[in-house]
Amino acid sequence: MNTVEYQNALDLGLGRAVQHLRNHDGHPYREIILDACLHNKAYDPQVEGSRARYMLDILLSSGEASFYADRVIGSLWDEEHDWDTPQRYGITRLLAQGGDNSAREAMYSAFTAKQPYASDIAVEFINLDGIQGLIFVASQIGGRLARNADDWEDDFLLSIAGDVCGEEVAVTALKEAGATDPNVKAYLAAVENNRDLRAKAPRTDPKTMSYDQIRSCIESKRQIGFLAEWAKWASDSDLERAAHDLIKEKDLENLKWFLVLFRKRHFPLEVDHLLKLLELPDGPVPFHALRALANIEDERVRKLAFEVLEMDSRRGWAIDLLARNFRGGDHAVVEGWCDSEHNPGIVNAFDRSLREFFSANPNAEIEVRLLNKMYEKEPCAHCRSYIVERLLKLDSLSERLRSECEVDSYADTRSLVKAR
Repeated sequence: MNTVEYQNALDLGLGRAVQHLRNHDGHPYREIILDACLHNKAYDPQVEGSRARYMLDILLSSGEASFYADRVIGSLWDEEHDWDTPQRYGITRLLAQGGDNSAREAMYSAFTAKQPYASDIAVEFINLDGIQGLIFVASQIGGRLARNADDWEDDFLLSIAGDVCGEEVAVTALKEAGATDPNVKAYLAAVENNRDLRAKAPRTDPKTMSYDQIRSCIESKRQIGFLAEWAKWASDSDLERAAHDLIKEKDLENLKWFLVLFRKRHFPLEVDHLLKLLELPDGPVPFHALRALANIEDERVRKLAFEVLEMDSRRGWAIDLLARNFRGGDHAVVEGWCDSEHNPGIVNAFDRSLREFFSANPNAEIEVRLLNKMYEKEPCAHCRSYIVERLLKLDSLSERLRSECEVDSYADTRSLVKAR
């Protein structure tokens, strides 16, 4: 691989970036690898999770492990970044678990000195040292809570410790430590208070709500996170009432939430109003209108699929709009769209759309060919795992891809191929 090809493979999180280093000199890629060690290259870190294990594989395969390890460990004292710092702590934790005592000491020293506020960082101490790590971060967080009365703490870390050590063991250990450390006591009190508040909060089962209640929630702009769930179970008559209200609605915020009701359910009235909403400037309302239109079979929706291809902000919806408006030859049309697309955001949108498109319009030969091509440029490692899963179901994952998936940046992809 030349440096451009290697950087592309590493940025995408492909396993071939690890495999290549096992058989080639890694020195030409030194700056690329170091940058990826210090900066999380995931397309969507919140979904893809940590790349620490992947980067450790890169580091250990490079032939210059100590060079990268020293710089990652030293970076723990740098300015904190949302996704980079957790990755640096994750790599350092893995180094410590591998016997690097300097990595262990650096983790504790840097956390104490810098006080980074991120549960993804704190959890690394639990992964490293179990109860001892939990008590350490609880004391650090409790100190922050004592200094800032408006701060709060959820039970995420305690839940992780419960998975690692057992919740009863974790709570008992915290109570014992809290007897002599007021910061640990403050942490546990904050967690228990948060749990109490959550337990007392009213819970609504969307399936039991009437449409009048749903409309009231939309109009008052409260408790609207379950609208799509309610729509899943709603009667046809209730959805028809909602469609009429949608047509009459003028408030754009309310209109957005009425459209959410038709994210997966068919809009039962004429599509003219939904098409008219696309005349609005780009924003939530046209976005949700496109989602609703994708559920509709109509020649005007088919025409729209080709029109949005000329619009950068809406091009990602083209395949969705075509899925229920399929005509002979559209498999080749969609393949051509995917082949010519290089914008990472649109590639990601097309990839997700292909699942529905081929489900509604099967063609195994073209699907396999297209999945293999999308594998090479899908920017999201989480989404790429669906490509791998589908290829496995079609019994069409090549041995080359199977091998590199074993060291993919996404843990679920590694698990998929190891389970088969």
